[in-house]
Amino acid sequence: MAGREGGIPMDSESRSSTNLRDVTHVFLDVGGTLLYSDPTTSDLFHRILTARGHRIDRDSIVRLLRTPESIVTLIRPFQAGREHEFFRAINARVIEHLGFDSDDPLLDEIQSQFRSGVAWKLFPDVEDTLRSLRETGFHLGIISNASHALPETLRKSGLARYFDTVTYSFGVGFEKPDVRIFRRAVATANASEERSIHIGDSFEADYVGARRAGLHAILLQREGEPPTPCPTIRSLSALPDLLKAAHSPP
Repeated sequence: MAGREGGIPMDSESRSSTNLRDVTHVFLDVGGTLLYSDPTTSDLFHRILTARGHRIDRDSIVRLLRTPESIVTLIRPFQAGREHEFFRAINARVIEHLGFDSDDPLLDEIQSQFRSGVAWKLFPDVEDTLRSLRETGFHLGIISNASHALPETLRKSGLARYFDTVTYSFGVGFEKPDVRIFRRAVATANASEERSIHIGDSFEADYVGARRAGLHAILLQREGEPPTPCPTIRSLSALPDLLKAAHSPP
């Protein structure tokens, strides 16, 4: 990546700093940005499928899971208590997209593994970053494609105390990159798109979705390169200094 290590590429840095000068609200994605699952969803699917004798490379699963709009699109808020049937249907579609039959024993095993075998863990750069942003005076919010379990996950991880608002797809009925979830989050925070920025790890869902909704956006690209050049950071720890620099007098 061109430019300063961990920060926005140099060819867009000056312009981005000017654009970010009026930002007051910082919104963040959760999965892949603040928290990671252990094992990852792609690793879990790969492990279960290969144990059944299916030949599938992990990268194919990763690519599919990074295009969730090909699997499901919410059209209304989702009723709490029905997550089991929802995710069972989603898992079936994932298996079918990968070219395999989604029989009941396979779906039972996947759901059992997700319930008991997956832990959500903090990326090491998260808490210091959130603390610094709050101390600087930024208002923080969540924008996430997530189920009704998200508020409890944030509480258990110790992150809930940092955020003024939490907007998630099951609650509002829209999924990133749909512009409506971003605009709902901004309205809930009594903010404006022009003074808001969103940071996440998905180019399509987080960066493109936020930009289409009128927010500023930065892609968190911990590894590899984005599909198209865009403002990028390698670690969340680069974010506070980036935003502080934008607010500094020229």
